[in-house]
Amino acid sequence: MAHMRWKLQMALCQYVTDTLTYITAVKDFREMFSEWMDCREIEVVKMISIKEMADKIDPTFTKSEGNRAAFCKFMKSNFQMKAESKLAELENNLGEVLEETLEGLEKLNTFLDAVEKLAVTSLQVFTQNQMIFLPEGISFDDVQAVIRTARLICPLLLGFKRNAKAFFLPSLHNVEVLVYQLEKYRELHREDR
Repeated sequence: MAHMRWKLQMALCQYVTDTLTYITAVKDFREMFSEWMDCREIEVVKMISIKEMADKIDPTFTKSEGNRAAFCKFMKSNFQMKAESKLAELENNLGEVLEETLEGLEKLNTFLDAVEKLAVTSLQVFTQNQMIFLPEGISFDDVQAVIRTARLICPLLLGFKRNAKAFFLPSLHNVEVLVYQLEKYRELHREDR
């Protein structure tokens, strides 16, 4: 019986520790939130700039006729290679921007995971009792308030959970979608404030 009681106490201790870890993750993200938003804004601007540069590159020409057809064909081929090279360079630039984006979205994902786990955390565990001792400066009411808030906002945030690495691929054809998605993240978090 003592062994079972000890196991129960250890499980309860781990539950409390995990909950406090999730609360810390939420708190940490909220503290760096304005910096996070600024980084996403910079990335959106960079993506729009890359899209505009890609739109200026037009690798197609009309077909030429007559005696100068060979010369025009040569020029068209030469221009297309330069255009393809420039587009490849822009796609590399997009890849660099998306590396930063993915790092930021990983921080967002940590926050979303913590909110999701807090939303299903039991309020009854965090009541005044003799078995749980919270660290100094943290009250049972504080923990319950965070859990209640997580329950309220969790349905809104779960729509943003996705595999960012699979979604944010460096393709110039996808830039508008990427910009839209980053703007959607930013809008939701502006409303959340």
